[in-house]
Amino acid sequence: MSLLKIINKKKINKRFNTGDWIYLKKKKSIFDKKIIEFDGLIISIKKKNVNPIITIIKKFNNIVIKRIFLINSPLIIDYKVLKSKKKIKKSKIYNIF
Repeated sequence: MSLLKIINKKKINKRFNTGDWIYLKKKKSIFDKKIIEFDGLIISIKKKNVNPIITIIKKFNNIVIKRIFLINSPLIIDYKVLKSKKKIKKSKIYNIF
């Protein structure tokens, strides 16, 4: 099965924007059964390619963690939008913390 068929087969509804608090479940690799759980604030969305990219940031014990995820990746199992903010007008918000 080609990569484009895998991407088109599993399309995640993109109902989130910058400023939303999101919770993701992701496999570590295709052959591995270990699941990584990550929650944080979406600070940027890049929609240039077939597979858009989101950047999530989280503050934990005064340490800022920044992760980049592919939205339509076959490794992403599930996501939930926990909180949504509707008043953010910018596409990239880097000065949160």
